[in-house]
This record gives sequence, structure tokens and C-alpha cells, in this order.
Amino acid sequence: MGRFIGQRVVQGAVAILVVISVVFFVLNLSGDPIRMLLPPTASADEVAAMRASYGLDRPLAVRYAIFLTQMTRFDFGASIQTRRPAIEMVLERLPATVVLAFSALIVAALVGVPLGMFSAVKRGSPADATVVLVSMAGQATPVFWIGLLLIFLFAVVIPILPPSGYGTAAHLVLPTVTIALFLLSGVTRVTRTATLDILSRPFVTVLKSKGISERLVLFKHVLRNAAIPVVTQLSLQMRFVIGGSVVVESIFGWPGIGQLLAQAAYARDYPVVIACTFFVALFILVFNVALDIAYTIIDPRIRAWR
Repeated sequence: MGRFIGQRVVQGAVAILVVISVVFFVLNLSGDPIRMLLPPTASADEVAAMRASYGLDRPLAVRYAIFLTQMTRFDFGASIQTRRPAIEMVLERLPATVVLAFSALIVAALVGVPLGMFSAVKRGSPADATVVLVSMAGQATPVFWIGLLLIFLFAVVIPILPPSGYGTAAHLVLPTVTIALFLLSGVTRVTRTATLDILSRPFVTVLKSKGISERLVLFKHVLRNAAIPVVTQLSLQMRFVIGGSVVVESIFGWPGIGQLLAQAAYARDYPVVIACTFFVALFILVFNVALDIAYTIIDPRIRAWR
């Protein structure tokens, strides 16, 4: 198992290096951030002096070599906008993003899995058709539209929840539900498909013929065997949660990494964008390794490290 984890860590490190390298070159070729800091009336000498102070006057290859050297020390440099260490700014925002991500994932799993199993058991019924239709509609609905609709309904029409902000459980509700509603569709569909597949297996018929209650068969045997594709779906959804947080956090004023990344990208604040990208990639790597370990707990027949 240790060898398996080591291999995944090495693979993840290479993937992270590739991602942040691509981000580095794209940002450095997208425009000059100094022009956004100085007024339009700034002279060429003032622009040149400011670029030199940030090291932006050096060739791109030299800046990339310096960047890689700093990366070995987890030093992403200072923010061009605030002059604060970029890693410090990201670490301040990290807890808010983690809370939002896991809250949405837990809600989606707690609702989507039972709903998908219910739909499978009621296959062909009006209830099943309704669940399938709602799931398809939810998957096709943009997450920003869901967020705006929830704000309109529960902060304007029925003002029972704050439309934005951070600090209380009430502030967490709308952004969590926004992400969870989008995730819910995929989780429900995958659970339904996996449950239908397991219900068609001969061992289920044998268990029922022995007089075991349908509820026990469903939740003890069917759910366990259907868990692998469901857990895989949740893993894929986690990537959306982290990536989609840019939109959701911006809509709800949630002070997480997503909001910071959007602000930094708009300002071409290279160090902060790269620091945010690194932590997002690292978070996904850790989650995927934990997921591979969870596979072996769910199904002992799986030994990914052999």
C-alpha cells in the first residue's frame, strides 16, 4: 500500500507541475499587470522601473527558472496587488473553500444516493420518470443560474437567508445548496444505473428467495456492490466543486480560494493565481488518493497497489 501511495504522489506531483507551468506561461503571455497598477498617464520610464521592481523585465525563460526554484520552497512570491505573500493569502481562504466543498458533497450524497436507489426500485413508475427528468434538467442547468434563482427566492421573495457573506451557518446554506443541486443530478443518475445493474444479478434473487427482507437486501448488499461507481462519481464531482467554486463563491461573496482566484486572474496577479492553482490541484490529488484507498475498503477484492 505504501508503494501504491508513493506512486500516486509522484504522478500527482508531475501533474501539478505541468498544470502550474501551463498557468505560468499563459499568464505571462496574457498581458502586462503593471499597466493595471499604474495610471494611464504613467511614463515609459515609470512603467519600466515598476516592471524591474517586480522582476518582469527579465526574459521569460529566466523567470520560469526562478519560478521553479521558488516552487521547491513552496514560495509563490508576493502578490502584485497587495505585496503580501501569495501563499499566505491562499491559506487564509482555504478553510472557507474546504467547508463549502465538503458541505455540498455531503448534501449531494445524502440526498442523491437514496433518491437514485428509490428511482431504481420504482423503475418504470411515474416517480422514476420524475426523478430521471429532474436529474437531467438539473445536470443541464448552469450553476450560476441556480445560485441567482436561489438568491431571488430565499433572499428577495422570501427573505429568510442572507444573499451573501460569511461567518454563520445561514451564510453557508445558499452556496451549499447551489453546488449540491448541480451535483445531485449526477449522483442520482449514477446511483440509479448502478442499483439497476446490481438488482439484475442472480445473487439478489437468491437472497430474496431465502426470505431476507427487501430493505435489508437493498441497503446491505445492493448498496455495497453499487458503491464503487457512486464513489467514482463523487470523486469526479469533487473536481467540479473546486473548479465551480470560482463562480459560486463570486456570486455569494464567499471568501474562499475560488473568489480569490477570480479576483487575481482579473488583475493578472500572477503569484496569487499560481498559488491558488497549486492548492486546488493539491486538494484534488489528496482527495483522489483517499478515494483509491476507500475503494479497497468498500470492495476488498480491489488491490490497486499490486
